[in-house]
Amino acid sequence: MRIKSYLLFAAVAVSLSACGGGGGDLIEAPPSTVVASSQTLTPGSTYKLVFSAISTAQLPAPIGGIEVAAQLPAGLSVSTVSGTEEIAASSITSGSDVQWSPSGSYVSSTGIAHLNMATTQSTYRGGQYLKLLFTVAAGTSVTPGDITTLNATYPSYKVTGYDATTSSSVDMTNIVKTTLTVER
Repeated sequence: MRIKSYLLFAAVAVSLSACGGGGGDLIEAPPSTVVASSQTLTPGSTYKLVFSAISTAQLPAPIGGIEVAAQLPAGLSVSTVSGTEEIAASSITSGSDVQWSPSGSYVSSTGIAHLNMATTQSTYRGGQYLKLLFTVAAGTSVTPGDITTLNATYPSYKVTGYDATTSSSVDMTNIVKTTLTVER
């Protein structure tokens, strides 16, 4: 009888713990949506350039770092720390598949962003690793396809991992590819 009482108590406790506090006025942010390649970006709006890593072979080690450069068309800009080329912390964030402390620079005269990602996670082998916010200037007509086309001939990146067995860095640039999409 005593065991049945404990089981009943445990079942009730688990059931009650699943109940929320009502939520009330809690409003969740809408999920990001990929912008169609041919859709013109709205001037005055901010979008995310989302970078992902895709392995083309079995990786010898988890990804520990990625250096990537991307070029933005004229009329797009990235916020920087006043008086520098350092990308503002509010404009660069981790992707959804890895946590890290992002850094980068943006040269407005060339439209080139240099971005660095390093992680101590020992399981990252691919997926979203970086989100870069950019703003579309008034009078600009550009599509995500324009950004992708511009970067098809400007794919500058390096991917490294750490092999704990040999205590050495592993260059995996040839077996990890980077992609980019534009999200709202």
